[in-house]
Order: sequence, then C-alpha cells, then structure tokens
Amino acid sequence: MAAVYAVAELVVQDALDCDIIFLIEGEEECGSRGFKQTIVKNKDLVGDVDWILLANSYWLDDEVPCLTYGLRGVIHATVQVQSDEPDLHSGVDGSSLLDEPVKDLMAVLSQLSGRQGRVQIPHFYDDILPVTRREKLLYEDISRTLLERDSSLGTPETLTKSLLARWADATLTIHNFKTSGPQNATIIPRQAQASLSLRLVPNQSVEQIAKDLRTYISTTFAKLGSKNHITVTIGNQAEPWLGDHTNKLFQTLERAIMEVWTPQDAKRRASLSHSQNTAGQKDTARRPSSSWKSSPATSSTLAQKSNNQVGEKAGSAESAAHQPAKFPAANATTSSHATARKPLYIREGGSIPAIRFLEKEFGAPAAHLPCGQASDNAHLDNERFRVLNLYNSKEIFKRVFAELPWA
Repeated sequence: MAAVYAVAELVVQDALDCDIIFLIEGEEECGSRGFKQTIVKNKDLVGDVDWILLANSYWLDDEVPCLTYGLRGVIHATVQVQSDEPDLHSGVDGSSLLDEPVKDLMAVLSQLSGRQGRVQIPHFYDDILPVTRREKLLYEDISRTLLERDSSLGTPETLTKSLLARWADATLTIHNFKTSGPQNATIIPRQAQASLSLRLVPNQSVEQIAKDLRTYISTTFAKLGSKNHITVTIGNQAEPWLGDHTNKLFQTLERAIMEVWTPQDAKRRASLSHSQNTAGQKDTARRPSSSWKSSPATSSTLAQKSNNQVGEKAGSAESAAHQPAKFPAANATTSSHATARKPLYIREGGSIPAIRFLEKEFGAPAAHLPCGQASDNAHLDNERFRVLNLYNSKEIFKRVFAELPWA
C-alpha cells in the first residue's frame, strides 16, 4: 500500500516519468503455486523491466532501517517409511524380527547431520561462496551499531558469528513427525513420516541439493537391510539470492532512507538530550536485563531488547505504534542536528521464492526494502505494522520511483 500511494501521489504531482508495474500475489506462504507459470505466460504483458523491488521483511531491531541484499534458499521435503504390515501391538507382535518404520526413520534422519549441525550429505558445502572482505565490513557495521545500543549482545566477534550463522550458513532442520495408528504407547505404526527443510546459500543449486538429498537418504536406508519402503517427496523450493548492494538501485534506496528517517532522529535526540539534562541521570531504560543471553542474537532477542530500551511493555503494540524511530547517526552526540547515517545492509535467513526467479526471468537486478520493525511479530499473534513506518515507507518509495530513471 505504501508503494501504491507513492505512485498515486507522483502521478497527481505529474512527477512520475517511468512505468511502475505491480506484481501482487497472496500465496507466498503456501508455495506461490502458479505464480511462475503466470509470469512466464504473461511476460509480454509485463514488458521490459529495469529494476525489481520487494518489500517483505523487517529491520534487525526497532531503531535502525535496513536494506536486504541476500536471502537463503529453501527445500522442503517429506521422508516416509512404510511397512507392508498393518499397525501392530508391541506386546502381541513386537519382536527383533520385525522392522519397525519409526526405528528405520530415526536411523536415517540421524545420519543427515552431525556435530554442531554439520550436514552430512556428500558435496553439500562444495559450492558455497566465501564471505568477501567487502561483505565482512557490512557485518562489522551491523555489530558496531547494535552493540552501541546494547552491550549485552556480546562482543563484536560473537555477534558477527551469530549473524553469519543465521544468514550465510546452509542448514538442515527436522520439523515434525507423524505416525499412523492410534496414538498410544503400545502401537507399532506401519507408517512414520518426518518433515524437514534445508536452507541454502548463494551458489548452491536447489536442483542438485534436492537430488543429492534423495540419493543420500536412499543409500543410507539401503544399508539398514529393512523390509520397509522409503520415499522422499520434495515440496516447495526457492533459490537463494545475493544482490549487488553497490548498484544504482541500492544507492538510490540508501539516499531515500537517509533523507526520510534522519529528521525523526533529530527530533528524538533533541528530546532525549533535554530529558537527560533535566533529570541529571543516564537513560536507565536502555540498561538490559542481566538474564538475557548474549548469544545467539536471534530476531526475537533483538526485538525484545529494542522494546525494553524504549520503555515499552512486552506485547504493547499500541504504544509502539507512536514511538518515533531513533535511527541514530554513527558516533552520535546529543546535538539536535542529526548526521545522516547509512542504513544497515543485511542478509536474511528466510526465503522469498519470487525474488531470484524474477531477476532471472526479466534479466534485471533486485533489491529488498524491509519496512517493518523486529518487534512486529511476523507470522505470530498480534502481528502489526507501525503507522509511522507505513508513511515513511511511502516517502521512500516516492523518492526511489522519481529518481531511478536518472540514477
């Protein structure tokens, strides 16, 4: 809606000199079935594309705007072991001669990852790109900025390591189990099933990893010599994405963010400076609880700390909606004149299937503008979007849409 209203205002002002094409679909959480086929079928209707811009995520905390330049890919899979026998009673039919599907499934899953979660699929890590020196500087900026607000997050090294693990590490997760038959303690289920996902990083091939997963599970199961049958079903897939954070699109977004958010910082810092001088004491609301762990710095941890720092009660979305963002400058002072600082350039651990597909389909670079705050409770109860963020996002879109044709 922020983007729609930005375009509408530019049209009214006769200030829009390019075409803005909206691709809107509401099924990303269930696999975007039919989205790719629809785009390919109607590619001529869409026309030539110079830039691709998404806005589908959140800042690292509640204070500093971010730009996202990387996302992990994902493979969802279901592994099922089934017996030719029906559900049985462990007292009547259980014996060492019986191959139990649950045991077989557990034996296979136990071989998927080893110590510290290292994935055991052969060649899984072969194609992963190393973190460049330029990118390491981005992580250092993130750690420095977050630690200026809350030293309990740990050292710069531990915080950076935590972020790298969430954004740049490929992982495998087992999510849930299902079995057939009545759910009591005496049943030997004839069927056992587990759901798992693999989060992939740039340069890993979704197709190749899916193929390697099937092969490894089949080979591991064959070594058991079981009479049961195993199947691996691949569900939703999304390619990882790594954008060029130095291109014109990101540069234009950066300037717009600095122009839109910095004035809020000036007002807030002037207010903070006045209240501190009047009270003659430090801002104790910034002091974190000693019970919080410094590592890993998860999104919920950062959101919780950010809420505490601005004196909000947990879950108080209404009061948060009226809190101005601080977005402090680097080496900030208590002056009322805010020095604009760059947004944080971040990667994310989640996946958005459309972004890499659209880049490849239209041959155009993409960027990702997070509009929400860490405490927005994404996908959880009381999910929210702050009114101030909505209006400021509209202003950012206006600047980007007006400037990009000349960028």
